[in-house]
Amino acid sequence: MLAALRAQGNYEVQVYGSEMVPPERTMVELHSNFTFEGSKSAVDGVRPDEHALHETIEITQGFTSWFETGFYIFMSYRAGEGYQWVGDHIRPRVRIPEAWHWPVNVSLSTEVGYQRRSYSTDTWTWEIRPIVDKQLNRWYLAFNPALERSFHGLEVGKGVTFSPVSKRVTTSPRRSPWALNTMARSALSPVSIRCATSSRPSCRRLT
Repeated sequence: MLAALRAQGNYEVQVYGSEMVPPERTMVELHSNFTFEGSKSAVDGVRPDEHALHETIEITQGFTSWFETGFYIFMSYRAGEGYQWVGDHIRPRVRIPEAWHWPVNVSLSTEVGYQRRSYSTDTWTWEIRPIVDKQLNRWYLAFNPALERSFHGLEVGKGVTFSPVSKRVTTSPRRSPWALNTMARSALSPVSIRCATSSRPSCRRLT
């Protein structure tokens, strides 16, 4: 269980907002996550992750005002191991058009992909993630009540699991393209600091 939590946290890049990449635009983001304190030896066949740098390249293509598709490339670097390819995920997403004037913004994404067994207890996984967010003056609220399913690995027997995530932040009139932020973790998870940058920072609100 500990290894599964760590594997998920190492490459969980953000709480999603409903905003999308504009049609015919491509957004490229680099998400970096360094684990200062983690496992020092293999757990359930997963490599140790203490002092490991996990990086995710996210490429998102906007097709219409209500549909986009994201592609993730997961990488890991640790002294003595060098850079290693971990896996790939693809994430199509749709949203309720703003013209419908709903009281909150609503979007739905589904994500499926593969991670190497030496980096995750589950190699093939699927997620469906409803996205609800709202800007209230300077407050931005987002809630992602995600459902997850493993198709190959130690967690297959658990079936569909519920993994809600949320955030609440204040927004500034001046937004920087760089965002340095920390995320509260469970006591079982490694202590991490994340830094992310985007060529189009307004297209995605980071964790």
